[in-house]
Amino acid sequence: MGESSKFICDFMLGRLAKWMRLLGIDTLYYNDPDDPSILHKALKEGRIILTRSGELAKNENAIFIKSEELNEQLKQIKEIISISNPFTRCPICNSKLKTVDREEIKKEVPEYIYEVHNIFKRCSVCARIYWKGTHYEEIKRKIDEIIA
Repeated sequence: MGESSKFICDFMLGRLAKWMRLLGIDTLYYNDPDDPSILHKALKEGRIILTRSGELAKNENAIFIKSEELNEQLKQIKEIISISNPFTRCPICNSKLKTVDREEIKKEVPEYIYEVHNIFKRCSVCARIYWKGTHYEEIKRKIDEIIA
């Protein structure tokens, strides 16, 4: 699988979907356990289904995620796709992040944040603003462990 692979996580893998987005991997999250249209959506959009369901994993475009533990799930993902563009997708909505001019977001972030940070990214769809705040180092450490 190449870097351009796209995924869709079923309702059992919400945390994995968020972390895959943090890793820069195009990943949708399908949180309705009773809606079988995940198969249709995956086929229509050329996505690989990630699931903890043995039944769903029988489909040719699905991969069974073996562990319930996030770190083990991420190790499995690393085995199937190369990870090289972390922090390029919105962890909430999966859209691409764009670096924005500081002046553009001055009134949208707390004054202290504006004063101590120079680089800001904005989601192109949900408009959330991101910067390398206090939890960035913890997330970065975990990502470095995954990529290593």
